Formats: sequence, structure tokens, C-alpha cells
Amino acid sequence: MSRLPHPHSAHGRIERLHDFTSLDWCQDLLSDPSITRISKRQIPDQRDDVSNTLFTKTLFTDDALRAFLSMYRPGRTEREYHDKAVFTGTMTPADASVEHNYHVKQESKAEEVWSAIDPDTPEMYLLISLGRDVDGGVRRLHGGVAATLLDQVMGTLISYIYDNTSATADLNVKYKAAVTTPCVLLCRAKVVRKRGRWIESVGWIEDGHGKVFAEGKGAFVMNKNVTTAAAKI
Repeated sequence: MSRLPHPHSAHGRIERLHDFTSLDWCQDLLSDPSITRISKRQIPDQRDDVSNTLFTKTLFTDDALRAFLSMYRPGRTEREYHDKAVFTGTMTPADASVEHNYHVKQESKAEEVWSAIDPDTPEMYLLISLGRDVDGGVRRLHGGVAATLLDQVMGTLISYIYDNTSATADLNVKYKAAVTTPCVLLCRAKVVRKRGRWIESVGWIEDGHGKVFAEGKGAFVMNKNVTTAAAKI
């Protein structure tokens, strides 16, 4: 049975998923059993906080962003906690209550670190099929679109892990090679650091065979008005 979602959106637009299924490396990725979630872009109802209409409407054409799939691969890596708080000795019940309240307050401040080179660190993938309407130079992907794709894959990963929205605070992109359009790209992202609502992530844009076109580092701030569920890491 196919793991692919139905190509038709609620608003009549069609994901050109055959752009992916016609490529062996995409087929290998889509059949990877370590990937636990495959989703197409959503056409959201009217919301006050997030619409993401850049991807779900503006770029959703046969000549721009033809097809889009997000995939999540959970990892097995334990988080490293950089918390210097140390307690020694015997606690009275009153001390225990104070200690508990202290750790509840400090829990969101503890720094958590993951390795970007560890294959067991959780990872988000985006499969992207692009046409010619996102060019900068002739048959060359616009650099701003590449930066947007990196921002999207990193933000999508954060939203999935923490069940929360986030705002981009910083984004640095290193361009390594030109992207010829039309094309199918693989965008990847991993979270590498979290402290409170501040999250740092790294991302890559590749051709599916290991060639890297661009790499990025981003910092994001999660929405403080949303109660987050337990992280999926």
C-alpha cells in the first residue's frame, strides 16, 4: 500500500507527486521504514496565528512549487542537559517542596544539546519539486527561495517536535552551488540546541545524491502563549 497522501488538496490544487515517484532516490526515501510521518502541505482554514499561505497558496502552482512532502524521522539520541544546578545533603519536607518548585521553574531554562552529525538525531525532510517561476538567473533558483526553503524545513521540524509555532529570530545561509531549475530537491533539518523558548537548528538543501547546494543555521523563538506537549525527541 502506498504511503503517499492523496495528491488533491481541499481547494482543488494538485500536488505533482509523480515528480517524486519517478525518481529512484525519492522512492527509496519514501519507503524508508525509519520515517514515521509523511504529509503533504496543508491548506489551512482561517487562523489568527499561522496561515503559511506562501507555500499553500502563493507558490502552489505547476510552475513554482509543484509538489511538497514533509517527512519526519524520529531519532534514538538522548538529549544532553547542560544544567549546573547540584544538590547534596538531606532535604526536609519543606526543602523538598522548595526544591521541586525550583526545578519546575528551571526545567524550561535547562539547555539541551543534540549533535547534527549523529545519524540518530531526529530529522525533518522536505521533498520539493520546483518549476521555472522561482528563478533568479536564467534556469537558476533564486537565492531567496533557497533561504526560504531552509527556514521552512527548520520551522516545520520545530513545530512538529514541540507542537508549537515559532518565529525566526536569525537565519544564516551559506550557498555552495547553483541550483538548476526545474528540479527536485531534498531539504533536511535537525535541532541542535534548546534553552527555554529559544531553539537553534541546522539545515541543508541537497540533490538527493549527497550534493549540497546550501546549508543554513537558524534560531527560532517558540510562541509563549501556547502550552506545548512533551517534546517528541
